[in-house]
Amino acid sequence: MTFLHWFGDTIREQLMRVPLWGARWLFIGLLLLMMGWVVQLPASAATPPGRRCEWYEDLRIWAWVALMFQVILYSVF
Repeated sequence: MTFLHWFGDTIREQLMRVPLWGARWLFIGLLLLMMGWVVQLPASAATPPGRRCEWYEDLRIWAWVALMFQVILYSVF
């Protein structure tokens, strides 16, 4: 057994100790953190450059909606 086998087995054993409900809520928490980050992005990073844009061209809105959809799915299922 090589060092990499031993290291991989050790990590797998540690991750198997995490309960499923804990992993689920950690993942949902990560999605919620990403939603907060998307809201904090400047408009210049998410809209077409050089012109005034419409509300539906703002990528922050659609990224937030997609993340919210994922939060709902992972919370229910």
